[in-house]
Amino acid sequence: MKLHSFQMRILLWTWALLLVVLAVVFFYTTSIVGNELVRETERRSLNELDALKWLVENHPPFGSEREFAALVEALGLRLGVRLTYIVDGRVAADSDVPYAELGTVEDHSARPEVAAAMEGERGTDVRYSGTVHKDMLYVAVRAEAVPGMPPGVLRLAVPISTVNARLASLRENFSWIFFITLICAGVLSALMSRNMSRDITAFSELARAIGEGDYAKRLRALPGGEFKPLAQSVNAMAQSIERNVRIIEDQRGQLQAVFDGMREGVMTINTQGRIESFNGALDEMFNLPASTVGRTPIEVTRRFEIQDLADRLLAEQGPDAGVNEATVQMDLMDSRTVEVSGVPFFDYKGVRKVILVFYDITEMKRSEKSLKDFVANASHQLRTPLTSIKGYSETLLDNPPATPEGGRQFLEIILKNADHMDKVISSMLALARSEQLGETLALSPVSGRECMGRAVGDVTPWAAERSITLKSRTPEDEMLVMAESDGLLHVFHNLLNNAVKYSPEGGVITVSAEDDGESIVFCVEDQGPGISREHSFKVFERFYRVDENTIDGAGSSGLGLAICRRIVRNFEGEIWHDGYGEDTRGARFCFRLNKPVPERPVNV
Repeated sequence: MKLHSFQMRILLWTWALLLVVLAVVFFYTTSIVGNELVRETERRSLNELDALKWLVENHPPFGSEREFAALVEALGLRLGVRLTYIVDGRVAADSDVPYAELGTVEDHSARPEVAAAMEGERGTDVRYSGTVHKDMLYVAVRAEAVPGMPPGVLRLAVPISTVNARLASLRENFSWIFFITLICAGVLSALMSRNMSRDITAFSELARAIGEGDYAKRLRALPGGEFKPLAQSVNAMAQSIERNVRIIEDQRGQLQAVFDGMREGVMTINTQGRIESFNGALDEMFNLPASTVGRTPIEVTRRFEIQDLADRLLAEQGPDAGVNEATVQMDLMDSRTVEVSGVPFFDYKGVRKVILVFYDITEMKRSEKSLKDFVANASHQLRTPLTSIKGYSETLLDNPPATPEGGRQFLEIILKNADHMDKVISSMLALARSEQLGETLALSPVSGRECMGRAVGDVTPWAAERSITLKSRTPEDEMLVMAESDGLLHVFHNLLNNAVKYSPEGGVITVSAEDDGESIVFCVEDQGPGISREHSFKVFERFYRVDENTIDGAGSSGLGLAICRRIVRNFEGEIWHDGYGEDTRGARFCFRLNKPVPERPVNV
């Protein structure tokens, strides 16, 4: 039995409780019995002393003290007690002291029992006697009428050892009872605690098995009494845990398969900005070292863009964080282009973490480049024949043959298609040129008011033909922005041409500008059919039309807004569609350009 086991603790507590109870019982029992024995001996001694007093008082007169002392000695021997007669403190007779030695006995007037008897009371006392060298019980009464003797105190002394012997016998018997009871209690508590300990051990083994992953273990023999509901609950808990763990393991296997089978690279970053996990696709992209987990993204990828993206997403904390997702593109050393998309999430503790997904967009970029090259080459190849077609058509229109009515309709179709193809080719060239110049374009302060005024003036005659009114709402200053005048004028022309094209006759086009402190926001708003939410972003893509089945009779190339977006981005600005045409009709396009940064004065 282990010292700290449950069974040993029950046994020790049982013994301790019995020790306390029996000790209290033993103390009170022996005290009460001892006091009762002393009082009984005292009562018996007083009765004997009264009888001896009557005997000496009714005895014939004594001729001398020696004769009286002989009687006292004889009575003491007969009764087995010590009998003493004291006159004014002097011992006149003593059954335990020869008469010849009475003169050496000390004065007894100060004895408590003697002093009490001299006062007419019954004196009692228990003390050690120096004369007989024993613990004695003394009782004394005053004797007035002893024939032939002066008045004095008659005292009887009984050895207290008899009382102590009876108490010792009582203690011995009680000790045996105590010892036997303790052994019996120990045996019973050991048997009871053994059964209880066996049940608790079964619970402990089940808990240990569950902690080690053996969720199929159960309590087969259910204990009775109070432990039975607990055993049933533990078995039900183990069954529930086993079922949930199996579900979790299945889901983990599925997620791991998806995680490893993804073509996109995935990286999980904890709240300290260190990598928690990654998949094989990401390892192929960056050839990650074996010690990737636990390190920062910049340490293993050597790309600061990834680190900046993770830091920006982790910097926002709490459920109302402003940054919910972010994206960055970068070119790798092996000529691949990767787009990294970061999304924050919260784990079960509410701690913010980040998942980064790496998309290999190399092929998409190559396709875009091929398309750009194709458009540029095709434009250059088609421009000369289209110019010839247009020239011949104009010649035929200006110098018609003898019967011009017969071929006029055909020639007008040729001219219309030639204009359309020319517009398409010009737009393609403008887009390719803007993309090529985007990285090397030198920006300078340009008057937004002047460019906007020129564009409005250029479009006003066409708008007047359709009874369309142009309104302007601008600040008073020049609205200087960082741009290039021809490119900015092209953006205004395109947005205004689209507004006139899609506005109803008699409609109103509003051109506005607003200074927000660091940039100027220009907006063009019409009253046309508008653009729905699903097309709001796609209209800036190349060749995209809201209705693909519609052929624009005005010769639209589908590149106007794409060119505007490219130009605005070259100016380090942004352009967007600000109205969806759902509740009210009309479209509103806005773009923002940065204001020039004022030069700081130089102290000379």
